[in-house]
Amino acid sequence: MNEQDGKSGAGRVGGLISAAQQRAKLEAKRRDAVYPLPGQPWNGVPPGEWPEKGELDDTGYLPKDCPVRPLGYEGEAFYFVDTMGQVFNSAANGQLGVERLQKLFAGHEDFLYWAWPAKEPKKMAADPGFKSERVRRDLFSACRARGAWSMSDTVRGRGAWRDDQGGLMIHCGDAMWIDGQLDDTGEYDGYFYPRRPSSFVPWPEQVTQDDNPATELFEILRTWHFARGDVDAMFLVGWLGVAMLGGALDWRPSLFMVGDAGTGKSELFGKNGLIRSVLGKMMVATTNASEAGLYQLVGHDSVPIAIDELEGEDGQDQAQKVIKMARDAASGSVRIRGGQNHKGVEFQAQSSFAFSGINPPPIPPANLTRLVIVEMMPLKVTSNKAPTLSAAETVGPRLLRILADGWSDLEYKLDQYYAVLREAGHNSRGQKTYGTFLALAHTLIGDDGLKALGMPSEQGGDLHKWGEWLKAEAMPELEGAGETWRQAIDYILTSEIDAYTGGAKKTVAQVIDDLKLGRTASEFGDSQTSALQNTRDRLALADLGLYGDVRSGLTLAVPNSSKKIGRALLDTPFGDRGGNGSWKWALRRAPPHIVSKTIDDGSGRQDNRVTIAGRQVRCLFIDLKAYGALG
Repeated sequence: MNEQDGKSGAGRVGGLISAAQQRAKLEAKRRDAVYPLPGQPWNGVPPGEWPEKGELDDTGYLPKDCPVRPLGYEGEAFYFVDTMGQVFNSAANGQLGVERLQKLFAGHEDFLYWAWPAKEPKKMAADPGFKSERVRRDLFSACRARGAWSMSDTVRGRGAWRDDQGGLMIHCGDAMWIDGQLDDTGEYDGYFYPRRPSSFVPWPEQVTQDDNPATELFEILRTWHFARGDVDAMFLVGWLGVAMLGGALDWRPSLFMVGDAGTGKSELFGKNGLIRSVLGKMMVATTNASEAGLYQLVGHDSVPIAIDELEGEDGQDQAQKVIKMARDAASGSVRIRGGQNHKGVEFQAQSSFAFSGINPPPIPPANLTRLVIVEMMPLKVTSNKAPTLSAAETVGPRLLRILADGWSDLEYKLDQYYAVLREAGHNSRGQKTYGTFLALAHTLIGDDGLKALGMPSEQGGDLHKWGEWLKAEAMPELEGAGETWRQAIDYILTSEIDAYTGGAKKTVAQVIDDLKLGRTASEFGDSQTSALQNTRDRLALADLGLYGDVRSGLTLAVPNSSKKIGRALLDTPFGDRGGNGSWKWALRRAPPHIVSKTIDDGSGRQDNRVTIAGRQVRCLFIDLKAYGALG
């Protein structure tokens, strides 16, 4: 072992000792209060006489230092922080009897005997009890004093969050990490952080570049065979940063690992895989998950979610719902689901997802823009044993500390990568998705680490290389993710006309192409004029009109409402069986030289009503020549 390794090892041992000391200090702070024996005074106040002595909390209805704290009310539900640091709901089973009050004050029942004694003090020692109706009265009044309260708006579970000043605070399950120190869970800046099963906490000391595990992690990732090589390895490191910071980020893109058996997916994201060894209990890992199951499992947490075997050959609806959940989680949009007593439940997913599968389900373009696809190729190595990280149990805490220390500079790094990707042709969505991964990977690895790995760095002045490697038109994730009006036109042109021509059905584009190339005239032995009319007749079967001619340019008339078009587009985002699909709204957003709202009716007057298939309908008009010129 060289001198540097010895220093690193000693530093890690010191870090583990320091973390244990912080935990012990917090536990001492939480140590159960010593309450009096039944019937005895406490801090000079006789049992039950705290109201007269003015020993009141800030609501004016509970004793000072009461181990149960009121949060507020919502309808008939009254919410409290119980003695375990969790949210306690009075309406969970419709009553707050003696047993539930004992659960609410679990471990502190002597406080009930002192604050609300059921008998004279001298009788309490032999047979203690408390007046439950008085406890309920004071608890409910205290909640009323606190005001209206909702779990969906104010509860934050495990994960990273922003405080009111934009600073970083991390809910580690059984403790809060704020400004480098561990503190108890509870209320901060109007949010409640309930006590949850413990996760790891940031490393208690700053991590030096020599002891930064991200560089070793990147080198290990290079032993896999990714289609984009180091680019995909960078995305994976960046995903770890997104996974750890979760709810503190404005944008949480996800990953989808695609590869055949034998490409190392399990060794990377499996139960005993590399990523699980980094994230440990922070990550929720499952297979064949449902949206409802994930909602129940994650709740208010902002923790990374890894779902293996999300395949396309079965469970399509279920898979699409989970992918939609990841899409919503990217921006943290509120989702409303049915709850008990016919009351909607708000759920704000703020996790980053990592999917893996051999045959992924079809992913709509809108969802793809929030994902990075990492294609895994057959492994080049001969060993079946995946490489492991040294001191793996400390890797996650050290990486989390690096992210916490780099939080103040993250906005600057994001802007840097957004600018590089903007120059490479990415829209705002592409900038946010790829840029977030790159900025967080940069934060984790550090500029010196990137240089040592031979990757673009700020010091090297070559961050522009990312723009060369990630040009928008070359990204498979962005295929078909253009403007919605383009998508609508393409879907209309590629829709199939429900009539046979030459023994086969043709699409709208094929019928128009036949006219342009003269195939319609030669096929029927007719004049060009008859060929144009024949094409119009065929398009009328699809409820579409055609105006102009091949020489001057053709214009396709698309009705604003049509059952035939709605059925033809059913498998697209624009279809509707009743004929009121959204294609008209998409087309109206096209440039006016591509799609116009009126056409010359032949008399020099502009109108949006034309005759198609024997009926007059209001239409939008696609200039096919202008659209084709877009390439």
